[in-house]
Amino acid sequence: MRASFAIPAIAVLAIGGLALSSPASAAPAVPKVSNCGELSVKPTGLVLSCADANTALETLKWTSWGSSKARATGIFSENDCSPTCAAGMFHRYKAVVTLSAPKTVKGTKVFTTARVVFPGITDQSNRTFTIE
Repeated sequence: MRASFAIPAIAVLAIGGLALSSPASAAPAVPKVSNCGELSVKPTGLVLSCADANTALETLKWTSWGSSKARATGIFSENDCSPTCAAGMFHRYKAVVTLSAPKTVKGTKVFTTARVVFPGITDQSNRTFTIE
């Protein structure tokens, strides 16, 4: 009687060992985005002008994040620098953002372009930014 129980147990162990030894397929790398050098996925904010932080995206809500594009809605914020940047006012607009053009930089896949569209606003043109 004991022998009949040992054989199924050995068979299960052998099958389990085979399943563990088969290579797992690697998922494609999901691109990250550089926020002035800090890499992340789906950040809530993104500085578009790292030198002075006068242009940024705020309160980002990501609707998709794929291997070639990522999309979000949020607020585009930009300092008018009038009369100077230190004394300027920040203006905020609703925006739809698309990250694209992923490239491998130092071994990490990162989005390199941000396209900003201003829905329903006629005094703004769509803008494209290179992400550093």
